[in-house]
Amino acid sequence: MFIIRFHGGLGNQMFQYAFYQYVENYITKDLKADLTWFDRNKKEHQGYELEKVFGIRMPVASYEEVARVHEYYPRYYPLAGLRYLARNNAARKNRGRDTTASHIFDFGEKQYVFNNIYESLDLSKDWYIEGVFCSDAYLRKCESKVKSSFNFITKLEGMNLSASEAMKDCESVAIHVRRGDYVGNVFDILDLSYYQNAVEEMKKRVKKPVFYIFSDDMDYVREKFTFIEDGIPVHNVGQASYMDMKLISCCKHAIIANSTFSYWGALLGETPASIIIAPKRYKADEQVALARGNWIKM
Repeated sequence: MFIIRFHGGLGNQMFQYAFYQYVENYITKDLKADLTWFDRNKKEHQGYELEKVFGIRMPVASYEEVARVHEYYPRYYPLAGLRYLARNNAARKNRGRDTTASHIFDFGEKQYVFNNIYESLDLSKDWYIEGVFCSDAYLRKCESKVKSSFNFITKLEGMNLSASEAMKDCESVAIHVRRGDYVGNVFDILDLSYYQNAVEEMKKRVKKPVFYIFSDDMDYVREKFTFIEDGIPVHNVGQASYMDMKLISCCKHAIIANSTFSYWGALLGETPASIIIAPKRYKADEQVALARGNWIKM
């Protein structure tokens, strides 16, 4: 059995699903998703969203199946440091014991780099894989299939519909400003200068751009983003927050945050004429960008 752990917000889930689709080229049976993280983290983000947003369904591993291939499970620690130690201890024990189960812990800067180990795994063993898999290389292996899976099933209505129609009739530029859970940690790396420089660059490249500002902190945007004249604020909240991703994909161009959410919004709306600007770093403690090769990094 080959089990992939899903966790995090919608953007991360989408990267994990792209990896799932990539692995499906090599693992033709007993490939399942572990969704138990969402049972234990009900207040994180909006829960498991791939089915609600895109109608995606995968074979799901039961608690018993996860326990069979994951030594530290079902013990779960509330503190991140203890979870980290537990995962690494599980990986060490799995390597050292006589078992058919193996554990791959694919986080850190490794998550942005293509790892072809998954193309030659010993299929006589059980495997439990956890990571974020933000490498563009996995997506490129099955890009058309993945993109066709990410088809929003809920139609736009009301103000969202009006906004999407207006975006089609102008040189619309989505700007994503992520605050919330980013403030005060390793993701809190974008200051106003990034957005100011990106806006100026966009004005050089796009004639009469119209800026649509997406954020989970509109008070911050209203206070700090006075350098954008006539910027149009957009924010769907709670269980409807994924609509912001759909609307970002309706824009012709994008200035994204260091966020998988706006990465996917920009990617799903990208055309050959699109100009997409992304931060040159994803996190303070890593030197890697979350951006495609043809995007402008600032």
